[in-house]
This record gives sequence, structure tokens and C-alpha cells, in this order.
Amino acid sequence: MRWSEVNARRLTRHGLTAPLGSLPEAAAAMAGVHAQVMPAAEISAALRVAGTTRADVAAALWDERSLVKTFGPRGTVHLLRTADLPWWLAALGSVPRSGGHAEGVRLTAEETDAVVAALDLALREDDFTTEELDERVADVCGAWAAAETMPAFGGFWPRWRRAAAVAAARGVLCFGPNRGRKVAYASPSWWLEDLALPPADEAQLELLRAYLTAYGPAAPEHLARWLATTVPWARELFQRADLDEVELEREPAWVWRGD
Repeated sequence: MRWSEVNARRLTRHGLTAPLGSLPEAAAAMAGVHAQVMPAAEISAALRVAGTTRADVAAALWDERSLVKTFGPRGTVHLLRTADLPWWLAALGSVPRSGGHAEGVRLTAEETDAVVAALDLALREDDFTTEELDERVADVCGAWAAAETMPAFGGFWPRWRRAAAVAAARGVLCFGPNRGRKVAYASPSWWLEDLALPPADEAQLELLRAYLTAYGPAAPEHLARWLATTVPWARELFQRADLDEVELEREPAWVWRGD
């Protein structure tokens, strides 16, 4: 295959040469809509569905709840199709991370579990801003959770926020509608009342299939970069999957078997 063919394939898959049928379909076709900057996500999703505006994206998130805003690949914010949320969470929660935080910022396994439990308790009551959760988590966990040791945007955040992505992967936390300019978190149970996560090994294969459908042909190194994980882990996942190998301008690459 040539890169021109691969690019044409991706444009078609992503709904950029012919519109897709719905916003959830668009989110699935892209293997998640990058939403670290929300207006960019609105544009990205709406470009793929004819006649769609940012109001439709908001309705899909907060009224229909067919999309969910949460931490996705690389720990960055994404819009995901709600129906896919169980395998997304199970897969992302099992992906090894490269790098980490310094001593004094890292949380132990016990501290992480305590923060996740405190978040679950709070968010099943109502949506809360991060500042409101600062107080609630500190009340439950203690002063160590509120210690401002996590570098962020020229200042420091409380340590508990280090566990936000973990809480999201465990099905405890996602994003709710902003309160003005403030970020608010919600419980995914508002999107899926019975959120049961599949086994991690099965979910990882679903994740690989979604990635290769959207961005294939690709190699393990590409997946590792997309997920911010290690290349050996990505290679092992490719070896477990049922794939077809192709030659992409003299380099090996893979697609899902038969795709």
C-alpha cells in the first residue's frame, strides 16, 4: 500500500469524504474525539455529520447521553460513544504508563483506592466542580489528599487529582457540564446505569480493533505513541490479535484480519 491509499482510507473511515449518520458513529469512527479543548471537539465531531452544530454535540452529551466526556488515550480528554464505554475503561485502565510523577506527588495503591472511593461516594450524590471535590476528598481521606504538590499550569494542584484518570478508568468519574468556566465531574452511572467492565484482555483487543479500523495500517510503535505506553506492551498486543500484515511503502504494518 501507498500512503496516498492509506490517507484516502482514513478520510473515508472518518466521515470526511462522505458524512456519517450520527455523532456516536463519528466518535467510534475516530476511536474517540480529542476534547482537551472542547470547541475543537465540537468542530471535529460536527464536521463528520451533516447539518450538525455545537448544540447537537451538547445534546448528545448531556441530554441524550449517547456521548460521554472522559479521560481517553494518553490520559487526555476525549468524547467516546457511550455504548463503547465499558471496553474503553477496561482497556485504558490496564494500559501500562510510561513515565510518572515525582515522590510527594505519586499516590500509593492504598491512597489511590481511598481517593477513588471518596469520589464515588460524592459523585453518586451530584455533580461537583474540582474545587468542591478538593474539600470533599480531603474531608474523607485527610490532609495528605489536599496537599498542593502536583505541578500544573504554573502552580500546584492537590495530590488527589493525580487519581482522577484512575477513577475514570474504574467507572467512577467522567465529566459533567461545566459550571461557567469551572470544570465539573459526574458519575458515569448517569450514562450507563449498569456499568460492568469486561475482562481487560478482551477489552484491549477491542481497543486495538478500534484503533486499526480508524488509523490502520499501523505498527505497534504507532499504537504505543497514541496510548503513551511502552512499545513492548503494544507488540505483545499485536501478537495476540488476529491481524493481516501489509507492506506500507516498504515498511511492515497491520490491519484487522479481513479489513
